Amino acid sequence: MIEIMPPSIVYPHQDGLYINLTNRCPVACSFCVKSAWKWSYRGHDLRLRREPPAADIIEALGDLKRHRELVFCGFGESTYRLEELKAVARAARARGIRSIRLNTIGLANLIHRRDVVPDLVGLVDAASISLNTADPDQWREIHRPLTAYAGEGFSAATEFIRSAARLLPRAVVTAVDLPGVDIPRLQALATELGASFKLRPQLRDEEARA
Repeated sequence: MIEIMPPSIVYPHQDGLYINLTNRCPVACSFCVKSAWKWSYRGHDLRLRREPPAADIIEALGDLKRHRELVFCGFGESTYRLEELKAVARAARARGIRSIRLNTIGLANLIHRRDVVPDLVGLVDAASISLNTADPDQWREIHRPLTAYAGEGFSAATEFIRSAARLLPRAVVTAVDLPGVDIPRLQALATELGASFKLRPQLRDEEARA
């Protein structure tokens, strides 16, 4: 059994260093493993007792030369804490990190009621947006958004993708391999929005301990 060790605000995975900014999320995705895995991810406890200040995260970054990329990805939507995300990205960039990626559900523009992608220019090299379907109704079924995000969520996510594809070096639309999803249609939508596409396998329970 792997012992889960704090701190959970940063955690290494493969050749990246991952940042766990918040547990707040505008959706409760049907494929999310945080409850089934009891908020742990491959031996790291990601359930935050409090949202860490940017200074604490920057201090925890350590020697970034050991990592190929920095990734904003925890059990929550990092863009809720846009200013902290930017501060950490600036610090990491100053320390010479080679690449910075944001994994997101794509609702930042709806959260902040403006296009936030320009804020990320020069700080984020790649945005990976978990869209999972090209159908708005199916999007709501899969992502189970909070009421405030249900009506405009799909269109907000696609507009975020379009803006990210235009302004950032790389934008990737991702989909978990779920039954009933029209993958060719989603690939076509990604292309239309100017992004590339990646199909991801569903996480398995045994991977919680990998």
